[in-house]
Amino acid sequence: MFIRLVVGGDDESHRHLNGLVTEAKVLRRSGVLTTHEEEVLQEHYDWLNANLPCPPYSTSEWPKTVAAWFKDSAHEPIRRLRAIGAMLEDHGLQVRMLRSRNPGKVYYEDAFQVVVEEWSAL
Repeated sequence: MFIRLVVGGDDESHRHLNGLVTEAKVLRRSGVLTTHEEEVLQEHYDWLNANLPCPPYSTSEWPKTVAAWFKDSAHEPIRRLRAIGAMLEDHGLQVRMLRSRNPGKVYYEDAFQVVVEEWSAL
């Protein structure tokens, strides 16, 4: 099973929703986070950057619409994203978790995640 945490309502197509890291960056740039929230968010970013392989987005010829999905065995990365999601919810954003056994055409895979071009329907 694969998991993706996104911002958006149940009535919105999964293919048009941003992931939590993207939405947290937007929120951070808006200047509404407290100093404590900034520190917590940076701690999560630092952990993710230190412990997750970075898919080669910039050097690939992947479609611009690819999305990263976590393997359900990636417990700590998912826990950290849920914490980021809770912060986003505290600021009025709707966070939802998508699940799929086969989220799309795989372009990249490592021990924690896949990058896929998502299917129209999950």
